[in-house]
Amino acid sequence: MSLRNAVVLIALIFIAATLGAETVMIAARETIDGAQSPPPLATVEGVSGGLFEAGHVVFDAGAIRPDARTADLEAVAREGQAGWLLQITVAYTQTKIAEDTVRVACSAAFSLVNTSTGETSLSDKVSGTNAGKEKVLSRAELGVELGKLISQRVVKALPTPAL
Repeated sequence: MSLRNAVVLIALIFIAATLGAETVMIAARETIDGAQSPPPLATVEGVSGGLFEAGHVVFDAGAIRPDARTADLEAVAREGQAGWLLQITVAYTQTKIAEDTVRVACSAAFSLVNTSTGETSLSDKVSGTNAGKEKVLSRAELGVELGKLISQRVVKALPTPAL
């Protein structure tokens, strides 16, 4: 971890402690037609924005191996002072329907784990598509929208920050 990243993480933890916000580590995996998505992950962008707007502190675990265990991710989250681990697995399928038009469908499974107890407080699934909007809604934009939907459900499961 670079010095700059360490300073930012410490500042975020201080802010979280001061405001009573919950700190959430996001551990996301995305595939496009079965192949691992290159970073940055669009879903993480949408989830992070939604949780931040709701008053929570969020950090991304970065690239997650497909075989990463929940217990190992919980340990990383605790090291980063996160009270919650949000695991997300997203699968995109793309179908070329015209020379310059791609239909995208996506589904995501996610769970919210309390890092102190190891208990899962939320486990859910969401899906989306750009059907009928292929020319105006890209896969990345669809991913951000899917992330925002996930964040709305997660916010309801987290304790409300005292602002």
